Amino acid sequence: MRRRILLGVIMTGRRNSVFPCASIRAEHWTGSLVRRNARALFLFLISLLVFCNASSKTHPQSTSSGVHAKWTIELKKYGWTPAKSESDKKFFKDFTLAKLEGLDQNTRVLFISNDELVVYHTKQEGENYRTASREVEAFFVNAQDGSLLQTKLWPVQMRKSEIDLRDSEARLVPLQGDRFLILANGTIMTYDRDLNLINQETLEPSSSTGPWSVQAVAGGAQVFLRHEPGPAVTYEWRASDTLQLLRKTPGYRDPHFHPQYLVSAGENAVFTGSSSGIKMITPDQQLKTICEDKFCRGDGHLQVFASRYIVFSGRTGIGVIDIAHGLVWSKTIGTNLNPNDVQFGHIVSSISGTRFGVWMTSYRKTLFDGVKVHQSPVLLIYDATNPKLLCSIPMKLYGDFNFALSPDEKHVAIFNDASLTLYALD
Repeated sequence: MRRRILLGVIMTGRRNSVFPCASIRAEHWTGSLVRRNARALFLFLISLLVFCNASSKTHPQSTSSGVHAKWTIELKKYGWTPAKSESDKKFFKDFTLAKLEGLDQNTRVLFISNDELVVYHTKQEGENYRTASREVEAFFVNAQDGSLLQTKLWPVQMRKSEIDLRDSEARLVPLQGDRFLILANGTIMTYDRDLNLINQETLEPSSSTGPWSVQAVAGGAQVFLRHEPGPAVTYEWRASDTLQLLRKTPGYRDPHFHPQYLVSAGENAVFTGSSSGIKMITPDQQLKTICEDKFCRGDGHLQVFASRYIVFSGRTGIGVIDIAHGLVWSKTIGTNLNPNDVQFGHIVSSISGTRFGVWMTSYRKTLFDGVKVHQSPVLLIYDATNPKLLCSIPMKLYGDFNFALSPDEKHVAIFNDASLTLYALD
């Protein structure tokens, strides 16, 4: 379905972003939460739909290097079905901003342990988006051979935002010790790998007080909760094993930083960005710039590691930042390329290591770090401690895709359109 692919571009707030037809999950700290009016958004959507209709062909891919596929499974044999297609005419018949924000049609993948991963998506029953019932359908898969271990359903609410850093309803989050968390119906629940419920806690109703988002920090030993009940925002750090509250602070606020801006969390601080660089906000509300290099300015995605590193993917490339010492290394596009012709996507790291993956696309044929890139996304794998590219994996088709790194950093799982593939990293 074309709309599920292009909506992420709208939410990034990046002007002239290329390839709306590449599946994009937008988790931006720029977080322009004040949306354009519905009429302007509607017209923008129409223009992107026209573009996608003209750009649906596949293209030659670069060859993968440094990896080999251990297995591939078609998820349909386990009962997975893609989101129901809906004509554009029908979709826009009752169009509202709430309907746009509540769309949740992508499939996601994550590792619970080195031996087990889960692929999940949200199913909607009923055509009226306001009254339709929704549930997360999760498929737990043996990482050794791709066999299905079990499935599980959780009833969920309609999401308030397409951006995961703002709303984590219907999302699974990996934790330390082969555990995971899910936010469903306004309740956070933690499970072990055998799907035994460990803890649960009902949060203040998001229907009346605004959305909650959850991030794993400190290698999954803690969880960070962001609550947006209105103009004010709160941050909470909790122990992931007991959900006990460790610390709670109001969202940072100054003349240049509204509390509703989105943040990426670490164990002892949250991180955000601005036109002047990447900033750290400490629990005692101190603001400190940790990277003011030109590369660190502007739109981008942040991934905070359990160690001292942060990875940033921006308009011109990717880079690793040491919280105490600033930019460590970066890889950027050539001077012959227009930044509007390329796009670097979201970052995924292992839960406690230093390896990470980031995807990129390029409107024009180009080489990035020795890898051929042209239109369809290419996944690049690095280690934060070394700028050498570990491997590259091309995506075969336009469409929905997602990926995850195993806790031991030896495997990457990729969901691509309707199949799941496990790659061993050399």
